[in-house]
Amino acid sequence: MRIIRSSLSRLWRTPVKTAFFFLLLAFTVALVCAGGSLWKLCGDNLERFETIFTTIGTVEQTPERMEQESVWYADEENYRYFNRSVYGETVSVDVLDFEGAGYLSGPEQRACYEALPLEYKLKEDREGYWQHMVIEASPLEDCVPAGPVKIEVKRVLFSVYPVNTSPIYLCDHNTEHPQKLYADKTYLMALGSGWAHEWKEKGSAAIFEYVPIQGPYSTQADGNGNRLPTDLAGDWIVELTPGFYETKEGQSWLKLCEEYERHDLSNSFPVTATEDLNLIMAFYTKQAYLAEGALFSEEDYRQGNRVCLVSGRFARRNKLKVGDSLHLALRYANYAASPGRGGAEGYLNAAGEIYQIFEEGDYTIKGIYDVGVGTDGDLGYTLERNEVFIPKASIKNSDENNIALHGPMKGYTTAFRIPNGSESIENYKKLWEAQGVDNVEITFYDGGYTKLEGGLQNMKEMSLILLMTGAISAGCIVIFFCYLFIGKEKRRTAIERSLGMTKGACARSLLAGIVAIALSGCIAGAFTGQYFAGTAAARMAFAETFDTRFSNGEIQFSREHSGEEGAETGDGESTETGGAAANPYLTETDWRMSAACGGLVFLLTVGTALLGIYRNLQEEPLSLLSSD
Repeated sequence: MRIIRSSLSRLWRTPVKTAFFFLLLAFTVALVCAGGSLWKLCGDNLERFETIFTTIGTVEQTPERMEQESVWYADEENYRYFNRSVYGETVSVDVLDFEGAGYLSGPEQRACYEALPLEYKLKEDREGYWQHMVIEASPLEDCVPAGPVKIEVKRVLFSVYPVNTSPIYLCDHNTEHPQKLYADKTYLMALGSGWAHEWKEKGSAAIFEYVPIQGPYSTQADGNGNRLPTDLAGDWIVELTPGFYETKEGQSWLKLCEEYERHDLSNSFPVTATEDLNLIMAFYTKQAYLAEGALFSEEDYRQGNRVCLVSGRFARRNKLKVGDSLHLALRYANYAASPGRGGAEGYLNAAGEIYQIFEEGDYTIKGIYDVGVGTDGDLGYTLERNEVFIPKASIKNSDENNIALHGPMKGYTTAFRIPNGSESIENYKKLWEAQGVDNVEITFYDGGYTKLEGGLQNMKEMSLILLMTGAISAGCIVIFFCYLFIGKEKRRTAIERSLGMTKGACARSLLAGIVAIALSGCIAGAFTGQYFAGTAAARMAFAETFDTRFSNGEIQFSREHSGEEGAETGDGESTETGGAAANPYLTETDWRMSAACGGLVFLLTVGTALLGIYRNLQEEPLSLLSSD
């Protein structure tokens, strides 16, 4: 102890030099600790973002041109004009399968499958249905249904609601010159709910009319999306003649009624098969969220486990809970639209028959989802009230002979997932450009990851510069002051050894003061560095955040618009359903990083001091005393 006190007292005899050593060492340690803590925090944030952010691309075939379509409105006695998209040859999803794309899931063009409702309740009792029916009827007099005309209902082949009144009003509302109907003939008609109008020639009272809907028709396609030839014309009206129902056309009308009995147009039971729920925009934006149970696991997707997600409304209506069994009987697939967009498929196959079940089995309800308030502005991306989700691989049988409708890729049916980051997106864009595919637009969504990543990478680089600057400075300061306190004390070492002190005592005499200053300086620097790192990290809480419902990191890219960025669609306000939390950053620094950095600098100081002491003790006292 006497030796240590003597060593410390010598330091106090040079207070300026000692103070400089303490302050400079503490400052450099603070730089090292602050840089190290921020560097680790940025790395932790990037790792965290990999788990809470997902980058997907939606794919849409763009129309070749727009055409103006005119639709006659009988009540206005005029046309209304609408723009209609005209597509060229359908581009297959296979064009997305190219080397180097780096897909994590997809690309998939999802099908919406129609399942038999069986005994499940699909609507509340108070909820109405759209009235549609197939009837045999005759006009009360010869007429042209350019306005509402009275027809007598003679027989109802199908009707959502009972037809309790006759006659009813019929109007071929969207045909400027309808065909003439004769009172002495009976017609088979497909009709739906129409409108109530105050027709001038009928008086001031509003008249509710029924309007034509499409009769037997088919849009069946093969596995490549090519429409199959069919004799079904889809006419809404046909004259009944003796033996009509024995003909092929008559049989198709009966099959249509049978199909209606199986599958009410307003009573759909859609099933969506996917290999990643993130590819479905409602789940990606957290508009649809898990209410009970669990989402699909990687094993479910890979092995095709027979598990499903059902909506909360459907589960409550049918008193279902997680773990219950749901029987699914799939009949046909729609590759052109999502359930939220509404089906436009023909309900008969090309031969005029109803679609038969091609996949049937019991699925275990793994989770129940609910849908938040609001919409993304496009019905194609919204979910249908009874929509059920299943892993794509759980469908074991091919749907090739049961494709009711096939069409161009849409953003709400076709998507893929790639790794996060601007580098991944840019690499994909370059590879896609090289494919030379026209009329296909890809829109990337990353929930704002790219912008957050850029800021973190900049901060990480700055913190690394701070760390390296501090480390280099600390090394220089330690070497310099060890030279002053040890290398310049050779004569002192010679005198002490001449007076009989052992080498160990001389070493302790030189080392004690250095260790004391280094320890106090490193502790002070570590605390200071931790404080400044914590202050800088806390500012992340006030950084710009992103509404990840729509992804402020949205980037559009197509071959025709190479390199252009799409408009941001987020409103910049955070919401509870907006994907990541309002502030996605980790803002708490790890004190262990500061302790480790301070400890390393302390060990560097002690090691440098010991090296200098060792060199001093290697020389003979007489040679040290004789040296200048």
